[in-house]
Amino acid sequence: MPLSRGTGLAWALAGLWITASLPGVLSQTTNSKGGTIKESYDYVIVGGGTSGLTVGDRLSESGKYSVLAIEYGYIEPDGLRLGQNTYNITSAPAAGLNNKTFSVDVGCIVGGSSAVNGRALQRGTKDDYDIWSQLGGSGPDGPWSWKNLLKYFRKGLQLVPPNPDIPADFNFTVDYKYWGQNNGNKSVFAMYGNTIPPNAYPLYQGTKQLPGVNVPEDGGNGELGLLYYMQATDPRTGNRSYARTAHWDGLNRPNYDLLVGTRVNRIVFEGTTAVGVQTTPRGGTGPSLIIKAKKEVILAAGTIHTPQILQLSGVGPANLLKKAGIKVKVDLPGVGANFQDHTFVSDVSFRWGTPPPIPQSLISQTPASNGISRTYLGLSVPLSVVSANYSSIAQTLLSQSSASVLPPDSHPSIVKGYSSQKSLLAKSILSSKDTSLSYLRISLTPLTVLPTDNPNVSPAGLSLLPINIHPFSRGTVYIDAVKTKAALSLAAASEIEPIVDYRALSNPLDISLVISQIRFLRAVFTSPNGPFAAYNATEINPGPQLQTDAELEKWIREKTSPSVYHPVGTCAKMERSLGGVVDESLRVYGTRGLRIIDASIFPLVTGATTSMSVYAVAEKAADLIKADQKGGHGH
Repeated sequence: MPLSRGTGLAWALAGLWITASLPGVLSQTTNSKGGTIKESYDYVIVGGGTSGLTVGDRLSESGKYSVLAIEYGYIEPDGLRLGQNTYNITSAPAAGLNNKTFSVDVGCIVGGSSAVNGRALQRGTKDDYDIWSQLGGSGPDGPWSWKNLLKYFRKGLQLVPPNPDIPADFNFTVDYKYWGQNNGNKSVFAMYGNTIPPNAYPLYQGTKQLPGVNVPEDGGNGELGLLYYMQATDPRTGNRSYARTAHWDGLNRPNYDLLVGTRVNRIVFEGTTAVGVQTTPRGGTGPSLIIKAKKEVILAAGTIHTPQILQLSGVGPANLLKKAGIKVKVDLPGVGANFQDHTFVSDVSFRWGTPPPIPQSLISQTPASNGISRTYLGLSVPLSVVSANYSSIAQTLLSQSSASVLPPDSHPSIVKGYSSQKSLLAKSILSSKDTSLSYLRISLTPLTVLPTDNPNVSPAGLSLLPINIHPFSRGTVYIDAVKTKAALSLAAASEIEPIVDYRALSNPLDISLVISQIRFLRAVFTSPNGPFAAYNATEINPGPQLQTDAELEKWIREKTSPSVYHPVGTCAKMERSLGGVVDESLRVYGTRGLRIIDASIFPLVTGATTSMSVYAVAEKAADLIKADQKGGHGH
């Protein structure tokens, strides 16, 4: 059956049962609470992950509106188990990384990637969000700017005060105006660990002496610098705190349902108004079901699957849709473009000749009895700190032909949008403020230290994973047009994973950035005049034998990973003329009753892990939707 005739499929209902907590045979008439799925809801949310559950909670809390979240995964114990609670996706070969392919690990579980990530909670800088606002057309002080998003960061997470027993010489300070407090027990908790790794003290004392390194009063105040990382941990148990524990478990609202093990094949439109979704049981072999949305369909399927669903629904680049045999409903070139993720090289490491001393205040520290994890130390710096050639890199970025570094045949709006991004990126690079964009982020105290975690023993060395936190390269996430056209049904086509092309290092300036990062780290830790000179460090990787740019580039292309599992950008909140997909209210251009609320709307990847920003976006999205309720908007 040609895909464009998918509406001819039978919409029969299945009559099988599923338990609330275990994977099993899906009944499309039964929700995860054992109740019956209704034919229609006020709001149908596609995705039961970080953003989907957050918005589902907020829209259902008044009791006035019915909400259904549909999730491909199941309710399972949290924690990363590749292939079990992540999607099984392999990327397209990366030309810039010696044609290697990579696993695309995004959450396939109730709670989404917040259920499987490393728990790290970080924010970008003020420039990160001010640029979001500018790309959306509302200026640097618009609704998506730092100052206007801060209240949603505060609402989305509850701060747990740091352990007062952590020694004072670690300068552990918190400014509570940047954090939510006393939100009750139904919240995502942000907390510092109760102990400090053994190498934190000398690294803190040495790094803060570096020229241009800021030491912010609080790691969430929108500034770069030397800071401590928070984690999403429940202080009562030490367990993961995430979207499911905060926004689903224990709510038991009659107007809030969750359908698991279910694939959304497409959005159902009447004209260009979204009125529901078509679903099939996970695996694509069961009968299809249409669930109506009386007010809105809300996409929260994530950066990889939200563009896929739009494209299968006829919303996306017209040329791609025609090749796939899909009738074009809205020609929206930006759907699937602008794909970004953080890249990193593994690893840049050093061995101490004279191990740094461990301060007595740390040796005498007693680990907390509840076992809550350690507090890790990180560094985030602007390009002006990393490279003396920062202004040259900015000028090269501005003069570079945008079309030459984007995918071939990119739509003119995509090229125009990338040019706008480059202009804002260059401006931030040249500003060199503590609130500008970062171009290196590293954890100075990694999850493992050499050779021991014993606070009485100084680690033998230091292993770093320098992250290119604002890469210039852009990738794509597109349906496989050939396989899609050959599929026998829409349900079968929707089970074909999209082609994920990171295109890492496709912009040659990214190589320049990483080379600068390596040279910076060498200078920091091995310079005879640097703050760590007394410890006589020897470089292990990439090794002092690699000195020229060409030698380092070869090593970088072999050692780079295109993802730190922070995929964003494929349905960007930008002006439509710039290749944007959603407007400032997160409505999909050219449609009615359709909104996107996940990380795919990020026009630029933040200089931080992404989950905290996703929670903030979701909280703001809920308010935008509620504002439309008051204004009487809808179908």
